[in-house]
Amino acid sequence: MHNELFYTNKKIDKIKIAIISDIHYYQEYKDKIFCRIVKQMEKNKPDYIAVVGDILDSSNIKNIDRLINFFKELSEIAPIVFVKGNHDEKTGHMNNWYFQENQLLIKELKALKNVHYLNDSIWQDNNIVFYGFNLSYKHYECENESYESFCDEVDKLNCNLTNDTYNITLLHSPINIYKFIKENPKHNLAKSDLILSGHMHNGCLPFIISHPLNKLFKTSRGLISPDRTLFPKYAQGKIYEEQEGYVYEGISKLSHSTKFFHKFDWLFIKNVEFITIETKSNK
Repeated sequence: MHNELFYTNKKIDKIKIAIISDIHYYQEYKDKIFCRIVKQMEKNKPDYIAVVGDILDSSNIKNIDRLINFFKELSEIAPIVFVKGNHDEKTGHMNNWYFQENQLLIKELKALKNVHYLNDSIWQDNNIVFYGFNLSYKHYECENESYESFCDEVDKLNCNLTNDTYNITLLHSPINIYKFIKENPKHNLAKSDLILSGHMHNGCLPFIISHPLNKLFKTSRGLISPDRTLFPKYAQGKIYEEQEGYVYEGISKLSHSTKFFHKFDWLFIKNVEFITIETKSNK
C-alpha cells in the first residue's frame, strides 16, 4: 500500500482518493478480504472512494448480499463513485464467455446512500468532478479492445466536462484512452485532469517489482495484458504522459475464472491505493 501524489494548477482543496478495482466477487469470496479493505479505509480516511470495475467475477452471480454490505460499510466512510468492468457483463469461463447483464448489482448499489454509478455521467462535489463511462461487452470480448472499437464507442458519449473544475475520469480499461486523447485533443475527454483505471492486474508483475520499475524508469509497462498483449503500456501505477493517470493493480490478481491459477491469488497482498491531489502552490 502506498500513496501517490498528483499536483494541479487548478484551485482545489487537498483531497485524498482511495482507488480499488477488480474485486472479482464470487460466491465463496473471503470476508477477511473485505475486512482488510474496510480497515485500510478507516485508517486512511479518504475523501472519496473510486471503484473502477470488475466488481463481480461473473455476471450470473445472484447472491450478492455480502458484497452490497461491503459497499454499505465503505459508503459510511466516504462517497463512492463507480463504473462497471468487462466481468460485470459476462459469464462463463476462460475462452468461453457470453454476455449477461446483472441488473441486480446496479440496482442494489444505486439504492445505497452515498454511492454513485457513473454511466456517461458526472458526480460533482464543489469543484471536484468525477466522470465515468462503461465500455461494452462487444468492445471487450468481440473486438478484443481494439482502438477502432474504442473510438466508435467514445464518439457516442456526451462527456460534458468543462475546464472550470478538476475532472477525474473513471473507466475500467486504460488500454486506449491515452492514445485517443493524444490524437483528439479537442474532445471533451481531453479535459480530464486525472484518469483512474484498473483491469490490467499490474501487467502480471508483482507489486514489489512493478512499483520500483514505475518509479525509477517512469514506465507503466507490464508483462502481459488481459488481451494477451506482451509488455503492454498503461499496465500499472502512475501514467507518465501529458494526460495524468493511475492504473490500480486490483484486489484480486488472479480471478476465480482462471480456475487453477486462482489458487495462488492468496499470495498477493490485498491493498487499497490512495491518491492525494493538491494545488501546486500548496507544495
